[in-house]
Amino acid sequence: MKLKDIKSLLNLPEWSKPVYSDFSDISFSCFDEAIKEGKKPKEFAEDLSKRISSEYIKSVEAMNGYINISMDFSSLNTHTGFLNGENDNSTENIFSGKNIRLEHTSVNPNKGLHIGHMRNSYIGEFMRRCFLYSSSNVITSNFIEDTGAQVADIIVGFKYLGKKIDTDIKFDLYCSKIYKEVNQLYESDSTLLEKRRKVLLDIENKNEETLEILEKIVDKVLSAQLVTLSGERIKYDLLDLERYILGEGIVKKALDKLLEEKIAFISESDKNKGCIVTLIDGKEVTLTRSDGTALYIAKDLAYAMIKHGILHENIKYKPFGQNYDGSEILISNKDGKESVLKQIDMSFTLTDSAQNAEQAAVKSIIEKFIGTNSYNHYSYEPVAISNNTASIMGIKTEDKFIRMSGRKGITVEFDDLITAVKKRIIEEGEKSGKDVNKEDALKVASSVIRYYILKFSPSKMVVFDINDATSLKGDSGLYINYSYSRALSVLKKAGKIDSGKIEFHTEESSFIKELFFWEENLENAVINLRPNLICDYLHRVCDYFNSFYEKNRVIGDLNETARIAIIKYFVHIVERLSYFLGIDLVERI
Repeated sequence: MKLKDIKSLLNLPEWSKPVYSDFSDISFSCFDEAIKEGKKPKEFAEDLSKRISSEYIKSVEAMNGYINISMDFSSLNTHTGFLNGENDNSTENIFSGKNIRLEHTSVNPNKGLHIGHMRNSYIGEFMRRCFLYSSSNVITSNFIEDTGAQVADIIVGFKYLGKKIDTDIKFDLYCSKIYKEVNQLYESDSTLLEKRRKVLLDIENKNEETLEILEKIVDKVLSAQLVTLSGERIKYDLLDLERYILGEGIVKKALDKLLEEKIAFISESDKNKGCIVTLIDGKEVTLTRSDGTALYIAKDLAYAMIKHGILHENIKYKPFGQNYDGSEILISNKDGKESVLKQIDMSFTLTDSAQNAEQAAVKSIIEKFIGTNSYNHYSYEPVAISNNTASIMGIKTEDKFIRMSGRKGITVEFDDLITAVKKRIIEEGEKSGKDVNKEDALKVASSVIRYYILKFSPSKMVVFDINDATSLKGDSGLYINYSYSRALSVLKKAGKIDSGKIEFHTEESSFIKELFFWEENLENAVINLRPNLICDYLHRVCDYFNSFYEKNRVIGDLNETARIAIIKYFVHIVERLSYFLGIDLVERI
């Protein structure tokens, strides 16, 4: 039931914004409207409370400028549309009708994805689904930084350390091992650092032999990474390669444009002499080295200028692979077909907070061309693992938690983590005497990791702990799925539900009250792009369901029909919200 439906049901004024209340069933503030009319909020609310009337209202009370309403739940029935979830497939908000470019994941193609990378991908997929729900036209891209030092490290391994490209190991995980080994060897063999510098220069100067190795490695790593991402139902439209942006001269054109518009200039300062710089808050931000080679920020700027049509360049794409749903993924390639993409209204770029300063600079420069609120940076804090989880994954540490570092070899590859969590779920199930379906165990493992990461506000660091993530009693994906499975079991026992008039009584009121605002909770999460708000609500509503079920008989009760109807609606809500989180529920836990 949406806000407008609640207002209509209770005959509330159009300006009111009902919210969940601890003092009554619902409440709304009169402050803004009272001030508009030049009245005192307390007196305004008291006068209004006398004029609010509905068959669904038990009592109305004014309190310090607020209206508190207690509802008569016995008057609710299926004809009100309260338990109707058929029209909740879309909404209208600030994203509706907009052409949106969403960029997320953007992992260097030199290693396997670790749990920290997955926070980016999970949030990105949540946002994609939010934009679709908002009736936006969204293109999702993954910007592949394939010309930097980390990729050069892998090339050093293959070109100078004799590593074979052919392997039976999943290629991204294979490269993770090589990356760690190469960085350890740098400490004892300085000549390898010279070889890395040579590789970077070869890439910059388009050395054919080096570029051939680069392309082969990057394609194989990307393909392996996409296997993991597809398994997690992360969807992309485009893969944009950094080497394409450089190779087609797009970075140079972007820098020329900035110089032409006097947004950038060649520095004369001692620190940046000869470098192309721009001023942000009166300070020089370097875009190129003095020899003209572009820094990361210049590449990001060029890409942003392409996305927003500031540079009128059409990128060529060719097919690369498929998403989990069979849709095609395209990759930028000079031999592909030129693609004319729609002019976008908004873009969103996801990075961890380490890139806040760089992204603030990109945003500041882009806004000089297109104004505010078009280029958006979505920042989140990193993911660490607890001491307990580190031990399970074979990492020794005395610290309470450790952060990921591929260069130091301190990583928990996602493929390994999901295998460990799946094993834990199977073991716990077998301890309880259950025959655990391995396919379902994999789905549950994915869900508990995803839920655990998404339940934290993006502004907070996540310390992932396997024990907490797989707890049936805490705020976990396993608990959400357990509640869902329990409700499904009740519905199966009940069989067909009478679709006639249903009466609700006092015993159902608190559960109904919690269900009442589910779409408002969803829309709040969508408009603010915060998956943790959905997790908060899901956990709360599952608590209410379990409490209701444990205290009230359902099958065989005189009020069975009403209680089954409520549980059916609860199941619908859990399924709907789980979709936004990307959680694949199983019927039996």
